[in-house]
Amino acid sequence: MNMLTMQKSCCYIWIITLVVIGSSGFNPFMDNELHKIEWVDKSTFSSEEMKDKGVVEMMTVNHEKYMCILPELTGKDDESKKVYGGLSGFELIQTMFQQSSCSYRIESYWTYELCHGKHLRQYHENKELSLKKPQVLEYYLGYYQPVDDKKNVLMTDKDTTEAESRAEDAKLKVKTRRIDLIDLPYFEINMTDGTVCELTNQPRKAKILYVCQPEGRGEIYELKETSSCEYEVIVLTSVLCSHPDFKPKTPPVSTISCLAMDGSPTKPETLTDWEKQPLPQYDHQVQGNFILQREMKKEEPPKPASTPKQPQKPDTTLTDTTDKQVLREFLSGDYCFQGGTGWWKHEFCFNKHARQFHDGNDGRIVINLGYWNEAKHLEWIAKNPSKMPKPKGQRKQLSLLYTGGDTCDITGKNRVVEVKLKCIEKKNQPHSVSIYLMEPKSCEYVLGIESPLLCNVLDRADTQGIIKDYKV
Repeated sequence: MNMLTMQKSCCYIWIITLVVIGSSGFNPFMDNELHKIEWVDKSTFSSEEMKDKGVVEMMTVNHEKYMCILPELTGKDDESKKVYGGLSGFELIQTMFQQSSCSYRIESYWTYELCHGKHLRQYHENKELSLKKPQVLEYYLGYYQPVDDKKNVLMTDKDTTEAESRAEDAKLKVKTRRIDLIDLPYFEINMTDGTVCELTNQPRKAKILYVCQPEGRGEIYELKETSSCEYEVIVLTSVLCSHPDFKPKTPPVSTISCLAMDGSPTKPETLTDWEKQPLPQYDHQVQGNFILQREMKKEEPPKPASTPKQPQKPDTTLTDTTDKQVLREFLSGDYCFQGGTGWWKHEFCFNKHARQFHDGNDGRIVINLGYWNEAKHLEWIAKNPSKMPKPKGQRKQLSLLYTGGDTCDITGKNRVVEVKLKCIEKKNQPHSVSIYLMEPKSCEYVLGIESPLLCNVLDRADTQGIIKDYKV
C-alpha cells in the first residue's frame, strides 16, 4: 500500500490510498510532470479501452473505490513540433556581441569584467596615491574564439548559408540549467586560452551560459570556479527570448481519469464537501517570468475619497545589482573610471583626483591634472555661478573643479581640471562609460565623463554641486 498526497490551490490536503493493478511506467511520486484528476462516469471508457491503458485502483479513507486511467507518457511536446524560422541561437547571440558591451561583477577584492564576444578578466588594482604606477593584479580567464567552439564551427563558416545555419542549430540539443528551482535553457559560449594557471600549468578557460530573461541586459547572474582555473558564468539576456527553444518551458498538464467503483459516488464525498467551502482569495502578481501568489487580507471599509495626488515622477532608483555596486565603489573613491583611445589614457577617481597616464616599456608616466579640494571648488563656484547645478529634476550634468595638479612647464602654475559628470541615456549599453579630455587653455582641462550610471547621482548634489550622499 502506498500513500498519495493530493493538493488543491496549495491550501487543503486530503489523503487516499492506492493499489497498482496495471503496469504503465507511471510513477505516482514523480514531481517533474503535472497532472490533474477528472472524475468521470463509466460510459466514458469501454472495457476494451481500459484493457489497453494503465490503470490504478484508488481507495479513499472512507473506503470509496475508484479505477483511474493513467495518461500515456509520450514525452512529446506539441510546441516542439512547430517550425521556427527566425534567427538561430548563435545568430541571436551575435547581435549582442556586435554591441561591444561589457558587464562587471564587483566583489570584495576581485572585479570581474566580461566583454561579450571578447574576453573574461578578473583583476585587482591598488590605487594608492603614493604609488607612481598602480599595482595591477589581473588574470584573463579566457578569450572568445569562435573557430575553436566545436558547437559553432559550422555556423561561423563564411560559406555556410543562413538556412544551413538554422538547420544545424535545430539539430543541437538545447541544454538546461536549474536556476532558482526552474530548469532554464541556455546557449553556451566557450572562452579559452586564458592566463596559464599555476596549479594545472594549463590556460584558464570559462563557459559562458546565456539564459533568456526578458529584462536581461547582459548582467552576470552567477560566477563560480567549477574546478581549478575553470570557470562558469551565467548571464541574463533578452536576445535569446525570441527563440522558442530558449524560453522557459511550461510543463504540460496530463489528465488522470477516475471512474467510481462498487457504488462509490462519482467524486469522493470529502472532496465534494471541501469544494463547497469558500476558498481564500489570492492576489496574483507577475514578476519577471514567475507568478507570485499571496493571500489577500480581509476587506476593510472603503476610506473616504481623498484629493487625487499629483502624478509622481518616474522612479529612477537603480534596480540592477551591478549598477549599484559600481556606483557604491565609485562614490566612495574605490572604483575609478578609466578611458581614452590615444597615447594618453585618462583616469578619474571621485573625490580624489583626475590624471592622465601612459604605460610604456619603461613603466607608467603620470600627469596629475588636479586633486579634490572642497574649499577651492566652492571659491570657483562663487566666481562662476553659471557652473552651479540646475534645480533637482532638471539636471543633466554636474561640474566639479579639481585643483593643485602637477606644475605646468608653460605657465608655471599648477594644472586644474573641470570635471563634467553627464547623464546620457543608452538603453542598449546601460553600463557604458565615455571619457574625453579637452585642453581649452594651456594646462587647464575639461574632463568629460558620460554614462547612464550617472543619471541616478546628479540629484544627490547640493546647490554647490557637492555630493555627500553616498548610499546606493
